[in-house]
Amino acid sequence: MEKNDSYQHLLKRLCKARNISPRKPRFENIEDVVVIHVKNHLKEGVDLECVKILNLIHQTIPLGIKYSELLYLYPGGNRLDRVTISFDKDDYMLLNKKLEKGDL
Repeated sequence: MEKNDSYQHLLKRLCKARNISPRKPRFENIEDVVVIHVKNHLKEGVDLECVKILNLIHQTIPLGIKYSELLYLYPGGNRLDRVTISFDKDDYMLLNKKLEKGDL
């Protein structure tokens, strides 16, 4: 990720303020898509930190910014592996511009 990624810095600061490891949400650029991965570490159910991070993401993305959310389950079971939030690069750049201008 770029050094001036305002949204990544915001989410990591919010996690730290809530005693959640700022390394738990992992950001990745894949061609024209920005993906946030949130790993579930429980063998049964969903760990509370994962839910709190997803809640922070939903609370901090303004209307008009398009994203998709996918749940990844382990094969042959009902165990959650991770959740990913995906943005087109243009929508993610718009999100960062809104943050920089204080339009959130």
